[in-house]
Amino acid sequence: MKASNLHDAWGSPDNTRLTPKQLSLRLPIHVAAKVGALCDMYPQKSRTQIIADLLTSALDELEQHLPEALGNPISAEEEHHERKVADHLGDAYVPIFHLGGARGKFRRLANEHFVELERELGNEKPDLLFSDLYTTEEKQKK
Repeated sequence: MKASNLHDAWGSPDNTRLTPKQLSLRLPIHVAAKVGALCDMYPQKSRTQIIADLLTSALDELEQHLPEALGNPISAEEEHHERKVADHLGDAYVPIFHLGGARGKFRRLANEHFVELERELGNEKPDLLFSDLYTTEEKQKK
């Protein structure tokens, strides 16, 4: 979600699932004042919803700008994925690597935390938050 879309999102109903545990944090005064102003402007949204949407927007933007690199080549067990991608690209062989760099690390760690939180909510077989954890040399050149 982009910050520019928050105004529209806050005018719509919310269907967000929350974590099973409450998180507590202290904000800098200037940030708390701005959040308070948004709460006054959008009284139909709770403080939790506004802060969650702001964090979502910031995290999405941050993730898009984290540096990525080629990680390790995929293992033999993952070769079936390589064939799917190669077939999709029309190439006979496209070497595929795990996504490396800060972006790859962020996505892997976020997946671990997401699965843990989903299991706390009773979902024993959750989908991953990020499924695309692979890259090619061609993608890295772009």
